[in-house]
Amino acid sequence: MFRVGGAVFYDFGRAWGGPNGNTANTGWLSDIGFGLRILSARSAFGNVLHIDFAVPLNHDPNIKSVQFIVTTKVTL
Repeated sequence: MFRVGGAVFYDFGRAWGGPNGNTANTGWLSDIGFGLRILSARSAFGNVLHIDFAVPLNHDPNIKSVQFIVTTKVTL
């Protein structure tokens, strides 16, 4: 058995210290997206699978047009 939830999000911020060190001119970055949260109803560990899809709001050729991210996190 699984419990399934959803999330809608808006993120914004700045990034610096990239591999090439040229992130100082990117300014503020933002994206919107949605995701699924999947939790095993029988697990005692509280691991949650996050499946997220995000689209940047900035129009910059150096930024990927979409992001698909899969992570696991532990809930409290």
